[in-house]
Amino acid sequence: MLKNFFILLFAIFITTNLNAQFNNTQLQFGIGISEPYNDLKGTYYTNEALGSFQALTINPDFITNNYGGKTGVHFFGKGKFNFDKYSIIRGVIGGSFNTFNTFESSKSGNIGVQVININNQFDTVLTSINYDYTFNNFGVGLGLELAPTSFTNFISPYFGAMLSFNFMNGELARTENRFDSVKFKFSDFRIGVNFDGGIEAKINPNFGLALGIKYDLGNLLLKNTNSSIADAAEWGRTNGSLNDAQGRFYSTLYGPVLTSVRREVATKEKKINWGTVYLGVNIYFDNTKPKTQKPRK
Repeated sequence: MLKNFFILLFAIFITTNLNAQFNNTQLQFGIGISEPYNDLKGTYYTNEALGSFQALTINPDFITNNYGGKTGVHFFGKGKFNFDKYSIIRGVIGGSFNTFNTFESSKSGNIGVQVININNQFDTVLTSINYDYTFNNFGVGLGLELAPTSFTNFISPYFGAMLSFNFMNGELARTENRFDSVKFKFSDFRIGVNFDGGIEAKINPNFGLALGIKYDLGNLLLKNTNSSIADAAEWGRTNGSLNDAQGRFYSTLYGPVLTSVRREVATKEKKINWGTVYLGVNIYFDNTKPKTQKPRK
């Protein structure tokens, strides 16, 4: 399906009267599909044995080794400003929003709950459980872009790189017995870079299309793990940490039985990276029109 989409888009580019002389400031808006890589990719849930039953639990690798990311959606906007009269070198500023696990449905099963029975002894009973999870990033970037053939009358390729300022956050929701919901939210600020490339074509003086790919290295700088008992990753907390540096932290998220006892776990240093395929619309602003001079007396 995706292959047919690219073939159709290329056919539109070829059969349209294209003009790739990008001599003007332009805006670019678009949407894409993002795929997580490295330690962003993973599965946040798993099944564990609880006696003769199976309990749906949070994967011990979640946050400690990966962030349970699946395929998501990408939205973006850019402003491009020419540095030369041929529009080969451009300055770029932009913003983007990625939300992962977009196509991942919530997961339902059973989990154990500790109770004190009539004999005043601890016992474990099953209760229904439902989990839902998403990981998001809002990024702001500043960088450069090269379009080596933008002065010709052909489709113009472009490629560039940006320094990105990323505001990452995740939300894991747990619903017990279909009624009682509780969430664990975590967020942090990271600095990274992204690399962008594609082709763009001018359909008329004001509008054009772009097809591109982008790869984000999301957390190159400011990695950190909060090891304090006060920063434990637990149900009900809304200000948890990414914990993406090597170290240890406390958590109540894991195990086949719901408990408030904080467990110390080890976490590795993690890379939060993702790739995106996108389709964009360009809006051109003509800054080269000659100014009308007033007639001399």
